[in-house]
Amino acid sequence: MIEVMLVLSMLGIIASVSLGKLHEIIVQQRVLRAASAVQNTVETAFAIATRNRRPISISWDASTMQLKVTDAAGTTRFRSLSLGSDAYSLPSGSVTLTENPIAVYPNGLAADSFSVKLTTPKTSKRVWISRAGLVKLCSSNDTGCLAP
Repeated sequence: MIEVMLVLSMLGIIASVSLGKLHEIIVQQRVLRAASAVQNTVETAFAIATRNRRPISISWDASTMQLKVTDAAGTTRFRSLSLGSDAYSLPSGSVTLTENPIAVYPNGLAADSFSVKLTTPKTSKRVWISRAGLVKLCSSNDTGCLAP
């Protein structure tokens, strides 16, 4: 009986030590998935502008935690990505855009290059978008990723 109690207490100690690291890994994966979703949404926005031959707008709504792809007037919504939902659960204020909103024209060019930064206390990712539509996923300290 003493041996069973000893084994159970050792398992409890090991589990309590590993739970903190497990939580960090889960948060890092959520940020990585959210950055990939932002990358896909922006690439789709450039394709929509070219396909429809009309300018579109990419905007960030901090109150709803949504990245929206709409027509230039904002009346037709083509895509919406909610980063505060259960899939990503990013806290409020963890997403920033260097330009908001950004216009994408039918010729495949944006008004300017911009980036979307996703940060949590332990991890950070940045999606950099060139004016020509090149979308690159970078870590916060990536020197090979150009800053707009």
